[in-house]
Amino acid sequence: MIRSLSFTYLFVILAVGYLGGALLLRELPAVSVEKMLAIFDARIVDGHEVKFMWPALMTASFFVVAYVLSMFRKIRFAVVFVGALKSVIFGLSSGYSLATGMKILEYAVWWFPFQLVTCFLLLMFCAILSPPFFIRTVVRTKRNDKALTVSAGMGVIVTVLEIMIFNFILN
Repeated sequence: MIRSLSFTYLFVILAVGYLGGALLLRELPAVSVEKMLAIFDARIVDGHEVKFMWPALMTASFFVVAYVLSMFRKIRFAVVFVGALKSVIFGLSSGYSLATGMKILEYAVWWFPFQLVTCFLLLMFCAILSPPFFIRTVVRTKRNDKALTVSAGMGVIVTVLEIMIFNFILN
């Protein structure tokens, strides 16, 4: 019961963040959205002109920031905000890509599934680092480092697959 509740919790954060990002697109000027997306994932704005290293570094930076925040007890609550921020950026970039004319096949094959899985893996990583309130009493006092390694490794694999599909298949 507790495990299924935690997956529901993570999907709710993902869905609310995605919808929040999509709604944020309507409120922000296009120039500021482009500047923000150029930092987080420039492939949405610049297309194939972006080097493959930048998106990988930005994805890795979310994992690193979450891990660093979890090391300090006073700010450990902010770990889940990192995952939620990634979900908001996912919704913002998805809305922007569809609004600017990305082909629906590219969106359905490349962008949406890989970003969804990456966001969920990051949220799972964040939940392991800072467990939700309803499983804190059930969870051991020691953090599960094997689960951290597996979720981070899966994040690397998904990111590499995404970059390969973007560079070789959609190019």
